[in-house]
Amino acid sequence: MRRIVVCLALAACGRETPPQPQPAPATGIAFTDITAACGVDFVHDAGKTEAKQLPETMGAGAAIVDVDEDGDLDLYFVQSGPLPIPGTQRAADRPTNRLFLNDGKAHFRDATKESGDGAQSNYGMGVVCGDANGDGHVDFYLTNLGPDALLFGDGKAHFRDATAQSGITGDEWTMGAAFLDADDDGDLDLFVATYVAIDLAHPLWCGERKPGWRSYCHPDAYPGLEDHFWKNNGDGTFVEATKVAGFSDPGGKGLGVAASDLDGDGFVDLYVANDSTENRFYRGKGDGTFEDATLRSGLGVDRFGRTEASMGIAIGDVDGDGKLDLFVTGFDDESDTLYLGLGSRGFDDRTVAAGLEAPTMLPVGFGCVLEDFDLDGDLDLAIANGHILDNIELYNDGKTHAQRALLFRNDGQGHFTSIDGGAFTASPFVGRGLYMGDLDGDGAPELVLTQCNGPARVFRAPHPGTPSLTLRGLPRNSRGGSRESGAQSSYLGQSADEIYLPLPAGPLQRLELAFPGRAGRQTIALDPPIADGVLVFRGEPGALRVEQRGR
Repeated sequence: MRRIVVCLALAACGRETPPQPQPAPATGIAFTDITAACGVDFVHDAGKTEAKQLPETMGAGAAIVDVDEDGDLDLYFVQSGPLPIPGTQRAADRPTNRLFLNDGKAHFRDATKESGDGAQSNYGMGVVCGDANGDGHVDFYLTNLGPDALLFGDGKAHFRDATAQSGITGDEWTMGAAFLDADDDGDLDLFVATYVAIDLAHPLWCGERKPGWRSYCHPDAYPGLEDHFWKNNGDGTFVEATKVAGFSDPGGKGLGVAASDLDGDGFVDLYVANDSTENRFYRGKGDGTFEDATLRSGLGVDRFGRTEASMGIAIGDVDGDGKLDLFVTGFDDESDTLYLGLGSRGFDDRTVAAGLEAPTMLPVGFGCVLEDFDLDGDLDLAIANGHILDNIELYNDGKTHAQRALLFRNDGQGHFTSIDGGAFTASPFVGRGLYMGDLDGDGAPELVLTQCNGPARVFRAPHPGTPSLTLRGLPRNSRGGSRESGAQSSYLGQSADEIYLPLPAGPLQRLELAFPGRAGRQTIALDPPIADGVLVFRGEPGALRVEQRGR
């Protein structure tokens, strides 16, 4: 995987380094709930039963992505519905995944009926997006409780189910997934995390045997499953290559997956967040094979050497040292975990020093996002929380099923302070997925939160007034500011594949792009210089073209 380093040149002062973080104000960030106003009415159905089946607690995923290629970000939500219990009749009116198309100003219309096979009706978990067949259009890979689905898009918000001819098989319970170019051949391979083996026809009983006290079982009650790696043949068909590629974790219980160049060697790596088993870090070699470097990376366990119930993943440079850091959400009484990148020395658990241990100890964290919400030049942190147990109050009167989301402001050095997030942090949710993207085109990213067995929520970010630049279309895993290009995975879905940068010091005059190997370096002059707007990149790293767009 080739990595692009983006250097910014500012016309106002002639500098060739990105703008430095500005001191953050002490106030919060007043997100507003625009769910009803924007037309999004998706409600997740977990298919809850008296048997308290574990899958009822885990959904749901979503994606923020431009599926109709009109330059704005659309929303796709994954539905679950009645459990696929063997021997039961499939409901004719089973709910489907839903697609909402954006008018560019965060007003959405339901386009599910027009989406073809986008209206999937499986017991869904998550979605990842990418051009799997190389035709230039966004495709979906859907993870399910049961067979997954690969959907090819046509660039007009219509999808066809290509699973049967893709070569991808299996009917296990899958969760997180990631598209990545593992062998640097220009097409996208696929990694899929499997969770646990569960017998829906014979549910386990957990909790006390008295009315109302039956509880969902801990994942320790179920055996883990091996993850899967599918190599792309270049045309959207795949071959299973898990062992050949060097992946092995037969007892793992994968929830989150992230593909990123975490060690900075120019090749994409893979990180798997496992539920109560050791997390896995696979170092990419650039030839389609990986090395299990979990032990020496420091990413497998927390600073005490303990495994955690890891769920969501966010990646970015939180302390401004040029190295990517990794944040992982977890269960209550564990805290979430921040691993700082140390270059060739791996990673170090700096959760306490970052100010994140105490405020994340009580909630159950799922989706998470590292993004510069206040456009001050550093990455802030947002977390969706919600307990697994809907009757947790019976077992612990200090805990609740619905929990408040958390928002943290970064001081630019990787220390976080909990702040008021307006409507985002005001009310408790049974939070699961959390994704970001500039839905209204003003340069400030919004938040989309999904709930398990509840309505999705859309939160508008207040624009701080800082001129900003949106980078769109950069090749995957290229660097821009504090983040890589490529969508953040969060939990069971993905955020927008865009990078948002403040421009407080003046117009951007030129971009200098650095490529490894024969491609060398390339400088792109921007005429006229851009002071606030969007740069759209097209083409390959050696011959990138850039198009300027206003807000």
